[in-house]
Amino acid sequence: MTDLSNYDEIIIWGACMPPEETDVPTSHGRAIERLLDILEKKGILDRVIFIVDSNKKLIGRKRLGYSIKSTDEILGHPNALLIVNTISICAIQNAMKMLGITNDYVVIPYYLYHGTVDFPYINVAAREDMLQHKEDIVDLYWMKDEITKRYMDIIIELRLKGEDDLYTPDFYKNTGGGINYFCDAQLAPKGDVTFIDVGAFDGDSIEPVREFYGDRLKKCIAFEPNAELFAKLKKYISDHAMEDISTVLPYALGDEEKIVCFSSQGAMGQVSEAGEIAIEQKMFDNLQVESVGDAMVKMDIEGFELSALKGMQEFIRTHKPYLAICIYHKEKDLYEIAQYIKSLNADYRLYIRGGWHLECWAVPESHFI
Repeated sequence: MTDLSNYDEIIIWGACMPPEETDVPTSHGRAIERLLDILEKKGILDRVIFIVDSNKKLIGRKRLGYSIKSTDEILGHPNALLIVNTISICAIQNAMKMLGITNDYVVIPYYLYHGTVDFPYINVAAREDMLQHKEDIVDLYWMKDEITKRYMDIIIELRLKGEDDLYTPDFYKNTGGGINYFCDAQLAPKGDVTFIDVGAFDGDSIEPVREFYGDRLKKCIAFEPNAELFAKLKKYISDHAMEDISTVLPYALGDEEKIVCFSSQGAMGQVSEAGEIAIEQKMFDNLQVESVGDAMVKMDIEGFELSALKGMQEFIRTHKPYLAICIYHKEKDLYEIAQYIKSLNADYRLYIRGGWHLECWAVPESHFI
């Protein structure tokens, strides 16, 4: 955290548009509302002069009464404090260098948590969970890994504080750059692979895997229940001539088979009681999926990861796939998801990775033999 009282002007970087206001939402957890609450409590909300965003479609619009301007407008205010209010902290840092922006800046820890549309992240709940399970959480993860330890130290400090705040770049040093799912030379499978993408969006998470593994990618199984995104996903598969190795399924995954309500908001969607679309939820274990080589399972499904893992428990026990599971949607995910994975295979090594998302990577013991 830092003293902000010496700055007469504040510029917020990141409009954090919600799903209902744009086709390409940049936030769904009340990010900017939370930031304005912080500034109001500090008594400096009146120093905010405007918001900047790199999305040209947003320029000229307003967000909660503040004008959205292009990032080069910062150059006219060299003494203003920048507040980076986005999960893509490293991308913003690179953009600042390219534009020659030398302003002081602080960040909000948004890539570590941001909830979902229906359930914004609650700091008090996260603090209580950390107080109750701190030692267990540390024991679950492979703390000999420097990156995991670095993330864990930050997460513990943030959660024990129990409230949102702003921090200097040094607090997040060596984090936030992230890495694409399973594209880590040290932790990646060494032979042929099957990529199981749960919450495949439009194929954006398949692309780096396809490039990284090349001919070693023998099979791709992708799940995406959003009809609009499903069509884009199919097009991605077709455009990259992956039809022969790919299966694309329009299902949600969970721990029971049923019809669920799905809420589709812009380019995002999630299972929701208030959803307007009925979709099929399947248990992965009932689909009788066969993998080639090492299986890799990625999950980013807006807080339903634990339920989907329970519906995949036999596959995980039997095949011991590499896992990359998002743990930023719910306060207890850091503990409960890791605990459940270890209950299925105690010899998994669990790592924390993150950038745009905070993820638990589970790597089977066989990888290290």
